[in-house]
Amino acid sequence: MLIAIAEMIGAKSGLGFLIWSAWSTFAVEQMYAGLFMIALIGFLLTLALNELERIVVPWKADTGA
Repeated sequence: MLIAIAEMIGAKSGLGFLIWSAWSTFAVEQMYAGLFMIALIGFLLTLALNELERIVVPWKADTGA
């Protein structure tokens, strides 16, 4: 998330830059495609890190939360 925000401010490429430039030129479809990609990357990273935690910390009780 912070990388995308940093790209919006000072980069000339990347997802953050894509979203910012699409927003400034009213390219709504392109902007939502960039936002969707950030959400998808975040979701996949969450799944991967949860799986890694399950492997590395097997004694942690799953509270279902």
